[in-house]
Amino acid sequence: MNMKKAMLSVLAAAVLGLAIILSGCGASAQESAKEAVGLPDASVGDIVVFGDLRWYVIAKTETGCTLLSEKPVIKMAYDEAGYNTNGTWEESSLRAWLNEKFLGTFTEEEKALIAKTHNINPANREYGTPGGNDTDDYIFLLSVDEAEALDAKVKKCGRWYDLSNQWWWLRTPGANTSYEAYVGAGGEKNAIDLAGDIAGYEYGAVRPALNLCFTDNKIPAAMNRTPSEEEAELAAISDLQVGDVVAFGRYTWYVTEKMDGICTLLCQGPVAEMPYNDSKTDITWENCSLRRWLNEDFYNSKFSDGEKASIITTHYAFTDADSSYETDCGNDTDDKVYLFSYSESAAISDDMRECGIWWWLRSPGREQDNAVFVLGQSWNLMGTEVDQPEGVRPAIRVRYSDRTED
Repeated sequence: MNMKKAMLSVLAAAVLGLAIILSGCGASAQESAKEAVGLPDASVGDIVVFGDLRWYVIAKTETGCTLLSEKPVIKMAYDEAGYNTNGTWEESSLRAWLNEKFLGTFTEEEKALIAKTHNINPANREYGTPGGNDTDDYIFLLSVDEAEALDAKVKKCGRWYDLSNQWWWLRTPGANTSYEAYVGAGGEKNAIDLAGDIAGYEYGAVRPALNLCFTDNKIPAAMNRTPSEEEAELAAISDLQVGDVVAFGRYTWYVTEKMDGICTLLCQGPVAEMPYNDSKTDITWENCSLRRWLNEDFYNSKFSDGEKASIITTHYAFTDADSSYETDCGNDTDDKVYLFSYSESAAISDDMRECGIWWWLRSPGREQDNAVFVLGQSWNLMGTEVDQPEGVRPAIRVRYSDRTED
C-alpha cells in the first residue's frame, strides 16, 4: 500500500475522533491561535509548522503524515483558461503553480521530506463531470471525498484574513468542465458545493495539502538555503520577463521591472494583515511602524543570508502624483523592503494589482493620519486610518546579475 492510500485510510478512520481532538480549533479573531506541536510527534488534529507555514495534521502513519494548510496561502483562479479549460486537475494552472512556484518556497532540505503523492481524480459523483487522469503531485488540493472526511472545524478554517465567508478550491470538477467544486458554499464554511464555481474566478482561496515523510529525516528548524539554491533563484529571475512569477525566499513574487541586472519584485499576495502604524497619529512612511516591521522582522525571518545579500538597499522618493490631497509624503527613505507608492502601483498591470484583499501603499491619504490602499484593481486615494489593519504586500529589489541589460 502506498503512502497516499495508507494515509487516506487513516484519515477516514480518524474522523470520529477529530471532533474531540480539535475542540477549540478554528479560532475566531477573538480567540487565541492553537499552539503548534513539533513534528514528528504531532497527532491527527494538531497544528504543526513546516516551511514557515502552519498546517493541520489530517492523517498520520508510522512513516509520515498528511498536512493541510491552516489558512489559505493565496487567492487565485483554479485555471487561468476560465471557460476554455477542460476542468481537470492535471491540466489546471493552479496545479502548475503549486508544484512549481509554491514548491520553490521550500528549501531543498524541506523538499526532501515532501513525498510525491499519486492522486486519483474521480468524476463529480452528482454531475458526472470527468476528473481526468491520475496525477503525481508534491503539492495538491483535496478532492471532494477527502474534504468530506475532515472535521467541520478544519474545513471552516479556510479564512482569508478577516473575510468570514471565504471559500476554498477542491481539485474535483463541478457541474461542468468550466466549474470546480469548493468548500464554503453559501457562506457556510464547512459546506461543500459539488456544482462548484467558475474555474477562472480569481477570488477562490488556495489551501495546499502535502504528504510529509519524516522517517530517518530531521525536520529543519529554520530556513537553510544552500549557495546552489540561492544561485538557482537568481538564475530563474534572470530568465523571466515582467509579469512572470518567481519563488524567492518564503514567497512567490511578480516581476514588475528589470533593468541593469536589478529586478523589482512585488509579493503575489499579502504576507500579513496589519496596521500601517501602531497608533492613529499624523505619520509618514519614514516613521510608520509597518516600515520598521518590514525592514526588521520580515526581512530577517523570510530570507536566507544569501538572499539578503542580493536584496539591495534602495533610495525611495515620492512623486507629485503620490499625494492627491497635498498631504505630506515625508522624507526620502532607504529601504531593503518597502511598499509601493501610488505611482508605482499605477505602473503595473491590473492582474498584478489584484490580490483578493485590500492592501496598503506607502502614499498618504486625504488626512495625515490616513494612508492610501488598493482595492481590487483600483485605489482609494482618500485612504483609511493608519491604525486599521489592511493587507501587506512587500516589494524588494534584487540584484541578479552584474551585467547591464541589452
